[in-house]
Amino acid sequence: MTNRLLTLHLRSRGAFTFLVGVGVIALLAWAAGTWLASRPYFDGPAARVPVVALAPLLAALLLGPTLAGADEDLEHSTPLPWRAWRAGHLLVAAVVTAVALILAGLRAPDTYGAHALVRNALGCIGLVAGGAVLLGARLAWLPAFVYVCAVYAAAPRQTSVVVAAWAWPVQPSTITPSWLTAATIFAVGAAGYVHGGSRASAGRRARSTGGP
Repeated sequence: MTNRLLTLHLRSRGAFTFLVGVGVIALLAWAAGTWLASRPYFDGPAARVPVVALAPLLAALLLGPTLAGADEDLEHSTPLPWRAWRAGHLLVAAVVTAVALILAGLRAPDTYGAHALVRNALGCIGLVAGGAVLLGARLAWLPAFVYVCAVYAAAPRQTSVVVAAWAWPVQPSTITPSWLTAATIFAVGAAGYVHGGSRASAGRRARSTGGP
């Protein structure tokens, strides 16, 4: 019975599409990172900043639609421990994303490589999870997309603690404040999602209240 429920859950959340998408992103990240690091006119592994910033973001964006089912009211009518299911869903997705990106960035992992990819995956997944709570699954991608793109466009060069904290997506993985910020974002976003789930869409809220 549990296996059947798990299969139905994964199918309704589009887990297969997410897995394929993360695999494609990891492959493209590996190819782009290898190419950038091998160009003599770039600064070696440090040239992989675009990959480190954007690959985890894209993977996290794919996660957004999986954070709510097609009919959550129907799902929640079943006597299941939904907080545990949401926690498992998010943690497994985070592990899958991290492992895929680790395989894409093994070369010089401490210099805009595997370590930074994992850090950014945690932060971006936390932003998407928080976005699902505040905006719903359809718009869960918005906070992560806006924030990471803004930080990348700003391209801060300072290395102060404050800058390292808010500009964590573009920091080397050896900068401790960047890890603290990403981990905090993940913890807060995950806690909010596990506790409350994805925000209902306007149409679903209207149906649940009997409105037009």
